[in-house]
Amino acid sequence: MKHPDSQQGFTLIEVLVALVLLAIALSAMIKTASENTINTAYLRDKYLASIIASNKLNELHVLKAWPGIGRSNGYVEMVKQRWRWDMEIKTSPDSNIRRVILSVSLDQDEEKKLYTLNGYLGKR
Repeated sequence: MKHPDSQQGFTLIEVLVALVLLAIALSAMIKTASENTINTAYLRDKYLASIIASNKLNELHVLKAWPGIGRSNGYVEMVKQRWRWDMEIKTSPDSNIRRVILSVSLDQDEEKKLYTLNGYLGKR
């Protein structure tokens, strides 16, 4: 038989332990969500850089002129961001083929290359 004066419920210590465990779990979830957001932004930038490099190589394929050997660079605007591309055209063992190396980075961080594409152009 229960006494009418006894109360049921959690003690203060039990509540504090539960709150500490909840705080630890929530902080881990927030950290994971933050890292996922950063990784998603990086992958988006890397994907866009690959599109820019592919577009630049396709421009060279469309041009009728045989590209000279050397380096060039430029800027392009995509998704409200300014991107820098660097291109190097080299010879290959076959005189009818040129090697093209395209690197793309964000304008504000030109030292960090997000994507590098190696391609080849054939003489028409």
